Amino acid sequence: MSEQLLSPKVLGYWTREQLHDTPDESGFFCVFRAARDPETKEMDVQELLYVGEHRSARYGLEHHPDHDKWQAFLQPGEELWYAVGLVGHPNRERLTAAMINAHKPRFNNGSQYRDRFPFDETTVHIYGKKHKLQSIFTVESHA
Repeated sequence: MSEQLLSPKVLGYWTREQLHDTPDESGFFCVFRAARDPETKEMDVQELLYVGEHRSARYGLEHHPDHDKWQAFLQPGEELWYAVGLVGHPNRERLTAAMINAHKPRFNNGSQYRDRFPFDETTVHIYGKKHKLQSIFTVESHA
């Protein structure tokens, strides 16, 4: 392995009821807390809660065992929103590890990648639905 640039387009946002519309392709997924913006009164992403990956992003989201835990965290009027970034199998784990290491989502506390990045230096450039995500970041190897 060597230094690498990964540039996923993040697609979304979907609600729990819309998960069947998410891509059935290899990728990572983000779970967000969405709430009404006090100024605009529109629902908007407030916080990244979790990052995961699966060979089918849709299946990974629809069948994730932590949905109840995420839902229980929400305050009245808040919703879970989901986003997906498509990435092939060779880079899926590396990209997910970089996302967790850089963003440290609260529901990834038990992840081996939160404080450790076992891959070579990786720069990630996110585009698309990237609200509450760093657009460009580099994670260095620290096994």
